[in-house]
Formats: sequence, C-alpha cells, structure tokens
Amino acid sequence: MNDDYDGPTPDQQRASDAVLSLRLRGATPALRARLKDEFTTGSITSGLERFRMRGVPSIGRFAGRWVQPTAWALAAGLIAMTVLGLNRGPAWQVRNISGVGIVVVGNVPIPLNHTEQLAAALRPGVKIHVPPGAELEVMAKGQIAMVLIAGTEIELPATPGRWFARDVAANLAHGQLRITTGPRFHGARLAVHTPEADVAVTGTTLAVICEPNGTCVCVLDGHVDVGARGGEMTVVDQGRRRFVFNDGRDPEVDEMRPVEREKLGMFRDAMGPGLRGQ
Repeated sequence: MNDDYDGPTPDQQRASDAVLSLRLRGATPALRARLKDEFTTGSITSGLERFRMRGVPSIGRFAGRWVQPTAWALAAGLIAMTVLGLNRGPAWQVRNISGVGIVVVGNVPIPLNHTEQLAAALRPGVKIHVPPGAELEVMAKGQIAMVLIAGTEIELPATPGRWFARDVAANLAHGQLRITTGPRFHGARLAVHTPEADVAVTGTTLAVICEPNGTCVCVLDGHVDVGARGGEMTVVDQGRRRFVFNDGRDPEVDEMRPVEREKLGMFRDAMGPGLRGQ
C-alpha cells in the first residue's frame, strides 16, 4: 500500500463517477439464445469475424481499396492540369495604338492611352469595339498579329495551344481586320466568322473587310479558304480577293484591292520581328 496516496485527483474522481453512473443493459432473449447455441456447438465468433462473414471488409482493406484509386485520380488530375498549363497559347499583347478615344472591351470603356489596363482586359472571347479614328494592333508572340481598324467590333479569339486545341475562332460583327501569322502558327487554324462569310486561316497575311453589302477577303500571302456562312469553301490564292455578298448573289473573285496590297505589306513587315521573337 502506498502511504503517500492522497486519494484520486479531481479529474480521476469525475471519470470514476461517470463510469459508475453508466446504466448496464441486460442481454436480450435473442442474444442469450444465440450465445447459448454458439457455446454448445463451439462456433463462437468475434464481431469482426461476423462482419467479414457478412461480406463487410475490414477497415484496413476498405481504406486500401479507396486510397489507391483516389491517389491515382489525384495524380492524373495533377498531370492533366500541368499539361493544360504547358499547352496554353501565348497571351494577347498590345503591340501599337494609333488615334485617340475610348475602346470598349467587354462592357468596360478604356481610354486608348491606358495601355496596361487595355492589355490586361484582352482575353479570349471578349468583345472589343474600336472607336472611329483609331487603330489597335494586338499580337500573340510568335503566332499571330492583328490590327483592328476604326469602327471594328470583334470577339477576340483564343490563341492556339502549343500541341492541341489549335483550332480557334473569331467573330467579326463589322469593321475591318488585318491578320498576319508567325512561325508558331504552323499547323493551327483560325476561323473568322462575319455575318455572311466564313474564313479559314492556316498561315498567311490577309484582310477581312465587312461592308454594307457583304464581306471582302484580300489575300497577300499564302492562301485562304472563303465561303458563304455554312456553305462550301473556296481557296483564294495570294494576290486575289473574294467578295461574299449578303443578298444571295454569287461571290465575286478578282485581283486584291491595291490599297490592301500596300497596307497589308506594311503591316506584315512591321509585325515580322515580333512574330519571329526578335
């Protein structure tokens, strides 16, 4: 016997009182009968064994079956996120601005001289409206450059992915768009949709012009597929143009407009160093 024992501590006494206050439940008749039978036949089994006999796995086995596929799913998700991040195309940048006024990006009016705010607002799918008397040049480094002429309203396309998701699309509601592509655009495809025409760009320099009576496509370099909305596409070679009317008339094919030959040549030469990473 320990002469130094002073009795239970307050915590020990509370624990003892709690245990003594528990109400013991008597065995039910069914439990008594089952235990008597198991004792007589020698078939007494533990509760865990009964769970296993009923097809319920142990906690360890259950956790193992759940953790393994979950870990694989998490790993696959991480890999997918990494691949998607690496595949993302370059961001749109503001290359040059001419004129003054307010450009509307989405529903936000932005002064043309607020270059950083304007660049931050350029994201795929956003609508851009260029004010009269101004031009906006944007570039996705190494891939594609565009100049949005005064009065243009366009839904900005995404930039092509590095390995996949290389087909992108822009919607030109009205105005004029000049486009030139760089070396990293090879193998990609840009679809430009106007109210009456579909244009497929795979590597070239061209202008897409929306006018009151239709859409004109002038091709300086390479070739472009052009057709009426939802109709058959026709190849337009360099130095040529195709005009798709909005009144159902057959398209008109001719030499490209001289003014566009000059403007597109200047635009291509100015954008070339940036597209080549120089």
